[in-house]
Amino acid sequence: MKLQENIHRIKEVMGLSEVYKPSGKKHKPGKFVYHKSPPFVRDSVFESGLLVFVGDCYKTYSENFTKEECIPAIFATDSENENYWYESTWDDDVWMIDTECANVNWYKDKHYEGGDYDYHIVTFENISPDCIKLIYRGTGESN
Repeated sequence: MKLQENIHRIKEVMGLSEVYKPSGKKHKPGKFVYHKSPPFVRDSVFESGLLVFVGDCYKTYSENFTKEECIPAIFATDSENENYWYESTWDDDVWMIDTECANVNWYKDKHYEGGDYDYHIVTFENISPDCIKLIYRGTGESN
């Protein structure tokens, strides 16, 4: 363990950061999965679809585990039960993604894989606006 820590410190000092990827095992989702995003990006999502990026929640969560650079991603939930959807503590928009139309590779979110929230998934590919539908308009207010 000490050797790994020293290697990581040397890479950090030399600016050779590694890329953090939150993917677990490859996953075949159901027909629809659900993604939440803040209302201020709604117009952009309608125009360009869901684009991979590193959001604040993702950065904050990954910093608890690593100082590596995060790879851009889209997180979703493979469950129709809204009680299982990601919770950001904000009243977010909810997008339904047609996985057959999107035709992207999905992986289990390794932060939850095998645990109580095993239905959380992630992709590293953009999703066309033709493959998503806004099913809830959030207010952006704090919950």
